[in-house]
Amino acid sequence: MRASTILVSVAAPAIAALVVAAPRLLETYSSARPAIERSAPGRGPDAAPPAGGVSAGTASGGIYGFHRDALARQREIEKLLTSLPETARVEQHARDLTREPHVAGTPENDRVARYIFERFKEAGLETEMKTYAVYLGYVKTARLEQVEPERKRLANPESGVPEDKDASDPRAALNWNAYSPSCDLTREVVYVNYARPEDFDALERRGVPVKDRLVLARYYHGYRGGKAQEAQKRGAAGIIFYSDPMEDGYFRGDVYPDGPWGPDSHIQRGAAVYDYIVPGDPLTPGWPSLPGAKRIRPQDSEILPRIPSIPISWRDALVVLRNLAGAPVPQGWQGGLPLTYHIGPGPSRLHLTIEASFETRTITDVIGVLRGADEPDRTIVLGNHHDAWVYGAVDPISGTATMLELARVAGELSRRGFPPRRTLVFGNWDAEEWTLTGSTEWGEEHRDELARDGVACLNVDSSSSGSVFQASATPTMRRLISETLRDVPDPRLGADLYSVTLAAADQDSFKSTYNAPAVEKQAHVVTYDILGSGSDYTVFFNHVGMPSLDAGFDGPYGVYHSVLDDYYWMSRFGDPGFLYHTAMVRLWGILAYRMADADILPFEESPYPADVKGYLADVEKSARGDAPLPDLTELRAALAEWEKAATDLDARVAASLGGARPTASALAKANAALIQSERDLLTPGGIPKRPWFRHLIYAPLPTYAAETLPGLREAVEDRDAARARSQAAALTAAIRARAATIRRAAEALGS
Repeated sequence: MRASTILVSVAAPAIAALVVAAPRLLETYSSARPAIERSAPGRGPDAAPPAGGVSAGTASGGIYGFHRDALARQREIEKLLTSLPETARVEQHARDLTREPHVAGTPENDRVARYIFERFKEAGLETEMKTYAVYLGYVKTARLEQVEPERKRLANPESGVPEDKDASDPRAALNWNAYSPSCDLTREVVYVNYARPEDFDALERRGVPVKDRLVLARYYHGYRGGKAQEAQKRGAAGIIFYSDPMEDGYFRGDVYPDGPWGPDSHIQRGAAVYDYIVPGDPLTPGWPSLPGAKRIRPQDSEILPRIPSIPISWRDALVVLRNLAGAPVPQGWQGGLPLTYHIGPGPSRLHLTIEASFETRTITDVIGVLRGADEPDRTIVLGNHHDAWVYGAVDPISGTATMLELARVAGELSRRGFPPRRTLVFGNWDAEEWTLTGSTEWGEEHRDELARDGVACLNVDSSSSGSVFQASATPTMRRLISETLRDVPDPRLGADLYSVTLAAADQDSFKSTYNAPAVEKQAHVVTYDILGSGSDYTVFFNHVGMPSLDAGFDGPYGVYHSVLDDYYWMSRFGDPGFLYHTAMVRLWGILAYRMADADILPFEESPYPADVKGYLADVEKSARGDAPLPDLTELRAALAEWEKAATDLDARVAASLGGARPTASALAKANAALIQSERDLLTPGGIPKRPWFRHLIYAPLPTYAAETLPGLREAVEDRDAARARSQAAALTAAIRARAATIRRAAEALGS
């Protein structure tokens, strides 16, 4: 899983012309993708003042975080990071890792883990296969049949073409959602649009209850687990998901096998679990699944669904929609199929049978460590996962193939006398597609040392489904990303990736089909999204407090979690020639080595308090008249302190990098403070209702979108005056703690 970005503004005509000559740049991705499902209106910073923009790059050829005396060595490293990656190696990894379906907890996935382990060893990394016994939900059989008004088998397997031999593998024929309970039921159907709370509310106003009925919901505008939970709250007997061609099929462009969009038979599998409450093993919520660990009963888990679910194709959904009566759908509910949609209920009645299997199985994280030469305890985590719903050529194997080549290049750099100053940890996680399980269990096991020494998490879930760069990031990391983009060429267009990304944002065709943008668009800068959840940075950012980013190259991707997300699709549509896979090796590598080798950690502070001011303004604006908005005087004063401290720190960093080199002691003190500063924004007890999420500025919604100031915002929305006051006080204390910490960093650099 990975995040998406909002891309903005204008570019030089020459660059724009180059981009126009390139393949169409279109954004698509599944509802399970966190930042694609951006902040919902009224829940995030939609009305915030400038947030997310990064202005022009480094003056005088410098690199942010590096003293002028260190630039020559760093440029030499980056020249090697640019020249050493080999596209043929990346493509071979992609082919080898997608030869068979490899769902978590299966022998096929064990073989994938072993392949990664061997490649890490060949690269010269200290390598470990770390196992956890975790609770996984499978489906043995899943059948769906329309029994009235006409009998018709549904939930049919996907269809490929003869030249795409992987698509016909019988191991990939089952349509299922992980953690769905078993069932044998026959019910009439109600169409519920995207199954959002507002959709169910609209049905109630129309006198169409869903209680004890099956609901048919289209994907997008929300994560499937959030849709399932909402259906469960409303009393539905079960939920059926389908991908409508309006979002990822012929309404967007040519479909497989003639183009990248989803054909009539494609199916989006996935977990329908509520891991935005707490991720990881459902039976060890908040602690690692180690031998002898306490395990709760499945019925006591907050995140396991209580109603069954199944995904189907739009070809099968059309059968149901043809047989729904009732009123025509409200405005905005009509999809792309060739008929007028009706709400129901019935007369379509469906018979759904699912035989589920809940088992404790072993999953395997593959960890490769390249030990830092100067500060070995300080760690930068590079994250990706290897388990897939079927083949996963995009999600996640594009990222895995990229990681393996980057590991080889990093090992070669060390052999040539350029080890990183700080330690690089290559974390290739298992069971991400269940509940972010492998990364969460590892992060919980290593929570104390990560809290002390973890510098940042650089996550690349899917490195390529197209050619348009996107990223989500902690505000302090935007400058790092932008400067790196300026130093990596686009593999097809030749211009630097920053210019190409900026130009792509101008194209009318590159429009999100999802929720409102997470940050306000700005002219002349690339705008990055804010972090929600749904990928492996979650434990490091929301629980441990490590600054994080999630990045990849996006594009028209209509076969998400489908059998058709295979080598055939990738080699023809996603990234022919595997050029953007290889570009991500360079980009990810430079990001990692700038974080690992910087004299002063490259966190620019000033954007953060500016963003938080915008989030606070949005809470005030969205509060309804009778909402118990607490007195925010102290919180605003704390924000003003943080803004001033941020400005002072950024000025001191600039002076230190361009002047006399600070002493080793001063740099150590400043960097220790910079590492601590994100932890200052955590609350030990977590935010109300979901204490695993400890970050006071960001937490995920059930859509996986980012919610800003979650504790305060939710208290105000719930009209809980006492809780709102408590959350405002907690925010004030956290912000003052961060301001004090970055003042210490500035003072260290001034000594």
